[in-house]
Amino acid sequence: MKRITIVFCFTLLPVLTLGGVLLPSGFELAKKQMPYAKIAKAHPIDDASQGCPRAGADDKNTYHSAQNAAKNDFTETETAVPVTVDDFSRLQEATDSAIASKTVQLEGKYPKNRTQLTKQIVKNGKSLGEGSVVTIEAYVFGAHYSNTKYNHYSNGNGSGEANNCNNDEPEWNDIHVALASIPAGDFGECGTVTAEVSPHYRPVTWSRFHDGLNGEIEDILPGLLKHQVVDQKKAGEQPLRVKITGPLFYDASHQPCRFKNGKVVKRNSPARRSIWEIHPIYRIQVYNLEKDKWQELDDWAH
Repeated sequence: MKRITIVFCFTLLPVLTLGGVLLPSGFELAKKQMPYAKIAKAHPIDDASQGCPRAGADDKNTYHSAQNAAKNDFTETETAVPVTVDDFSRLQEATDSAIASKTVQLEGKYPKNRTQLTKQIVKNGKSLGEGSVVTIEAYVFGAHYSNTKYNHYSNGNGSGEANNCNNDEPEWNDIHVALASIPAGDFGECGTVTAEVSPHYRPVTWSRFHDGLNGEIEDILPGLLKHQVVDQKKAGEQPLRVKITGPLFYDASHQPCRFKNGKVVKRNSPARRSIWEIHPIYRIQVYNLEKDKWQELDDWAH
């Protein structure tokens, strides 16, 4: 009887293999396990049997699946280390060197063993790399839904992303946040650092953390950042200053802009100074100019 029950369960819950470990077809974490559990909201992507697992869509590439799983890592609990935009440049340089020396080995474009990414630079006496929780204070250069069916941006095809099971609905897609060190920007978007708001258990207010420039998404989820991002600000407007917290992640699917003698010599899309990101975001704080204090996004928005 036991054997029949086990086979039946596997029939209902298909699995994929990641490094020899069987993963369920749906998302593995419960709402109460999320770093923002108190404000988390369940979505179809989070369904334990019908949603999207941590490793995303199975394209039979173990290394890509491992990257997707790293994008959906909500389990890190260490104290966040403050970092700057320049630290992401340091991370890029360190990893480029590690790849050149084969200290970090690649299979195609993906790291072969992601544990080789865990110690890349030292900050405040602590080694930082993939999975290290950090906090960055910066200005929002721009923020938009990445790959939805409403995609109007040149840096995406609107077909969804593998880590979110290739679904093109906004509710299943990341919000791409570009962060600048100064309110006027620096090298344009090539000077920015990337952070991603995941769709997994995304709080209601976080779903509106975008610049409102996509009209069809704006009609569904009015953006909180209209006229408050570096890329679109007008005279007299102040871009939003934020603190973003989450684990570091190395996104081998992209390429950084390249610089020489203080100038951009190669611009890749989406433009960024480093392919090290904060992904997923665990916490969003906003600086309230009127009250001269930091607030949680939910408190600032209400």
